[in-house]
Amino acid sequence: MRYPAVMTSTDKKVGYTPKGKPVSTTRSRDCSPEAAAEAFERLEGRWKLIIIHNLFGREGGKPPIMRFSELERAIPTVSQKMLIQQLRCLAGVTHEISGMS
Repeated sequence: MRYPAVMTSTDKKVGYTPKGKPVSTTRSRDCSPEAAAEAFERLEGRWKLIIIHNLFGREGGKPPIMRFSELERAIPTVSQKMLIQQLRCLAGVTHEISGMS
């Protein structure tokens, strides 16, 4: 039995996606200047980039799960109050970053 060189896709003819075929869930990213400005506004400040580096840029490919006390020890010059404030501001940003991986 010979198969054609190009396999045909029947899901377009039938109108539904077969269960074995993964559905693409990619979302489009907004690359407009306004979106870039908003991203920079969310990351401005003295501690936010240092916190993100300690969460996601660590050596050895460790997962971005860190206890608060571990993060506090990793950045000894930041006060506990400031670290809490900055982490609250970064809550949405860190979720978006970890979802990219």
